[in-house]
Amino acid sequence: MRSTALITAAALAFTAAGAASAQPAPIATDSAVVTVALGPELQKKTADFGARELADLSNDLRTQVQKSVDHAHGVPPTRVALVIEDAVPNRPTFDQLGRTIGLSMRSVGLGGARVSGLVTYADGASRPIKVQYYETDLRQERGVATWSDAYIAFDRVASDIAHGAIPASYRGPGPTGSGHFGYPFTNQ
Repeated sequence: MRSTALITAAALAFTAAGAASAQPAPIATDSAVVTVALGPELQKKTADFGARELADLSNDLRTQVQKSVDHAHGVPPTRVALVIEDAVPNRPTFDQLGRTIGLSMRSVGLGGARVSGLVTYADGASRPIKVQYYETDLRQERGVATWSDAYIAFDRVASDIAHGAIPASYRGPGPTGSGHFGYPFTNQ
């Protein structure tokens, strides 16, 4: 019994030592810090869209902008703080599908997103950014993902930051729908 305990303790110590040495050392990078938050208008839609959907959406924007900044042309920013002011899905979210009988991923709507924020450079200069994209014609809707049009807006944000062409005001049409699939929904 005592030898089993000693062998177990030795095995645990060896495993812990191996795990400690297997951890990669932190890498110092000059990459920008990218943060994404949800705006008040979008937070009101959490009960309808689902908290997980919105967390995934903000993570998608953060990842896309981070990749673009890491491969930026010219002088890359050191900090990018973004807010997803509004987002409208093209297809019902997982929560909407689970809540309403009759909805499917074939249900389609006009989607898009509005993003604002602040891009800060190493010299301390900051520039506001405002980008929105909303589809206006259902006949032009080609996306098969829940957030297809929102991803187009995210592409524009990432591209604008990477190329240093940062718009300070929204251009193009605003939202044409709420993104609410499935009635009745009491928290509108």
